[in-house]
Amino acid sequence: MRIIALALLLLLATFISSNAKEATPSPIELIRPANKTLYVGENVTFVIQTNSRKIDVITLKQDNNMTTEIPVKPTKQTYCKTVPIHVGENNITVRAFEKGKVVAEVKRNLYFLSELFEGADEPEGYNRAFFHADNNENRCKACHDMTSNVPTNDEALEDVTQTTCYKCHQPMMRTKSTHAPAANWLCLDCHDGTVSEYNMEDKGKSKYLVRDPVAGACGKCHDTVEGWFMNRYTHGPVNDGRCIRCHNPHGSDNEFFLRKHIWDLCTTCHAEKATGKHIVSSFVFSRNRGAHPTKGPRDPARPERTFVCSSCHNPHGSSGIFLLRMKGSVPFNVCGRCHKKTSTNYGSKR
Repeated sequence: MRIIALALLLLLATFISSNAKEATPSPIELIRPANKTLYVGENVTFVIQTNSRKIDVITLKQDNNMTTEIPVKPTKQTYCKTVPIHVGENNITVRAFEKGKVVAEVKRNLYFLSELFEGADEPEGYNRAFFHADNNENRCKACHDMTSNVPTNDEALEDVTQTTCYKCHQPMMRTKSTHAPAANWLCLDCHDGTVSEYNMEDKGKSKYLVRDPVAGACGKCHDTVEGWFMNRYTHGPVNDGRCIRCHNPHGSDNEFFLRKHIWDLCTTCHAEKATGKHIVSSFVFSRNRGAHPTKGPRDPARPERTFVCSSCHNPHGSSGIFLLRMKGSVPFNVCGRCHKKTSTNYGSKR
C-alpha cells in the first residue's frame, strides 16, 4: 500500500508540474500579423505583447537581412512596429532577448502581392487580413484612440500629427513625394469604407475600405480622369478604372507617384519592349543598330527629361493608335515631335 501511495503521489506531482509548465506564458505573444497573411501594400505592422519584465530588446529579422530592434521598457507591455516587406514571400523571425540571450522566437510567413511583378498570382494558403473592424480595434483601445478625427471637408488639421491615423500609419509617408490627400492626412476622402465591382467580397471587413475600381474616387479631385475615358484608345488599367495599379495613392520615390520608374513600369507588362529597342527597323537609321531606343538619351521634345516610353505614348489614352501622342490620322506625325525634318519630308510626299 505504501508503494502504491508513493506512486500515486509521484504521478500527482508530475501532473501538477506538467500543468504548471503549460500554464507559464511565453515571454512574448505575437498578436499581429497572423501567419500566412496576404498583403497588397508594402508595410506590415507587428503588434507584440511581452509577458516577462526581464526582456530588454525585441528584434524583427527579415529574410533580406534587414533587422529592426525594439527596446523594451519595464513599464510597457505592448509594442507596435511597422516594417516594409518585399514583393513575394517574406520570412520574418521575431526574437525576444534577456541580457543578450534569446528567450523566445516566433516566425511569420507573409506575402506581398503586386500585379507589377513576376509571379503575381495569388499564392495558395495565404489569406488577406483586415484590421479596422471593431473586434480587432478593441485590443488597441488601451493605448490608441480608435475613433477617427480625420476631417471630411477637405480641410486638413493645422497639425496633421494630431490625426488619430498618424501615429500608426506615418511610416508610409517616408517617400520623396507624397500625394496631397495623404500628405494632409485626409484619409477619409478615399478610405470611406465603400466597395465596388472588384472588391464586393470585402464588404464589411473594414471600416476604411477603398472602392475598386478606384477611378471614381480619383476623379473627385482629378477632373482629367473623366476625359481619359472619352479617348478613342485607352490604356488597359485606365479602361478598368484601376489607377493604383500604376500609381501609389500615398506617395512614391518616383515621379507622378508611380510604383516604378516609367520604363521599368511599362516593361513589366510590355516585356517584349524590355530589350530597350523598338519600332520597325526599316524605318530607322542604321546608327541605332536596327531599332529605335526606348530609353537612355535625352528626350528631344523635353530636354529636361530622359527619353522613356511616355515620350511617344500617352499612358492614359489617345486619339492615335498605339496610344501615340499624335494629332491627325498619320502615325508618323508623332515622330515630328523630335525629328522635324522627317515629319516635313513625309508630309511633302503625301
